[in-house]
Amino acid sequence: MKNMLRQKILQKRKEMSVEERQRDSNRIIDILCSGKSYHKADTVFTYISMEEEVNTYPLIKRAWQDGKTVAVPIAKIRGEMYFVPIASFSELKKSRFGVMEPQKGKTEEVLPKKTDFFLVPGSVFDQKGNRYGYGGGYYDRYFQQYPNIYKIAAAFSFQVMEFDLQAEVFDVPVDCIVTEKGVIGGSNDEYFD
Repeated sequence: MKNMLRQKILQKRKEMSVEERQRDSNRIIDILCSGKSYHKADTVFTYISMEEEVNTYPLIKRAWQDGKTVAVPIAKIRGEMYFVPIASFSELKKSRFGVMEPQKGKTEEVLPKKTDFFLVPGSVFDQKGNRYGYGGGYYDRYFQQYPNIYKIAAAFSFQVMEFDLQAEVFDVPVDCIVTEKGVIGGSNDEYFD
C-alpha cells in the first residue's frame, strides 16, 4: 500500500509539465520566504531538489541574497546524514545516489537550532504532517537526534492526501506543509504571518 501510493504520486509528479512545476515551485518558495520562520532564521536548512521535486534552487539563491547561511545534507552510510554550509552551487556534485550534494570531505557540520528554517522533502503527506520519504529513513533518523526542529515540508498540493497515511513507529511527522495553494497545519502565529 505504502509503496504503491508513493509510486502513484511520484508518477503524477513526473507527468507535470516543466512550466507547471516551475510556476508551482515559485509560488511555494514565495510562501515559504514570506513567513516569520524564514525571516527569523540565521540558517536555512534545505535539500537540493531533484528534477521532479519542488525546485529549491530559488530558495537557496534568495537565502544567500538575504545574508543567510545555507546548509544542505550529505548522506553517510547506515542511513545517516549531516548538514554543511554551501556558498555556491559550484560546490555541488552528483552523488552515487544521483542527488546533488557537497563533497564528502566537507566536515564543517552545521547543527540546527530551534529558530532555524528547516525544509524537508517527501513523496506523500497527509493533513496531519505524516510523510512518506523515499524509503531511506535519513530524515526520520536525523529528527530523532534533533527533536526540537520545526519541520516544514514543501510539496505540490496533489502530494497531500485527504486520508491518514499509515505511519510507522519511527516516522517523524512534519509540523506544516507548504503547497502552491498555501500552508497546511503548523503554528501560524509563530511561524507564518
